[in-house]
Amino acid sequence: MRQLGFRFLEGSVVLKSVRRHLRFPRLLQVLGLSVVGFLSMGCEALNPALRYEEAARQLRFSLDRVEPRVELAFPLEQSRLRLQLEVGVDNPSDQRLRTRRVAGELRLNAQGGDYPLGSVSFPEGADIAPKGRSILRVEVALGYADLKAVWGPLSGAVQRHEPATWSLAGEARFEVLGIEFGVPFRTRKESGR
Repeated sequence: MRQLGFRFLEGSVVLKSVRRHLRFPRLLQVLGLSVVGFLSMGCEALNPALRYEEAARQLRFSLDRVEPRVELAFPLEQSRLRLQLEVGVDNPSDQRLRTRRVAGELRLNAQGGDYPLGSVSFPEGADIAPKGRSILRVEVALGYADLKAVWGPLSGAVQRHEPATWSLAGEARFEVLGIEFGVPFRTRKESGR
């Protein structure tokens, strides 16, 4: 009888050991599926900022309005050029974005030449709505001393409405979850006859 009891006990130990060994492959299988599932979610799951960066790269910028006004003064060195600029930003993504800074270089192409006018910086923290269009506005005042070399073509484009092309090339800066990145843009607008 003792011998049978021992065998029964021994069989029970073996059975528990077999069950443990059967659970281990199952555990590996579950872990393997979890790892595969995690990796299939891609880098987006590892770094949520990538989703924002991808959305920001889909933005489309357009120079919607350039309203120049020459303020003549005497002496001429005190004359100024005031520009009201509007840049449209189309956001086709579902992501709401907020810029830290938008800045660029404004140029005028007129009378066969290409002339730099200066740097333009839009207000910080512009809100860009998802699936919509946002407008960035800024007024820039440039003095005669800064524009002396381009005053002729500039006054032709502004006062006589001669054909001209205004262009703005720059970068929109974003910060998401402590990661800062920039999205370059280039846009232009024709004016004149």
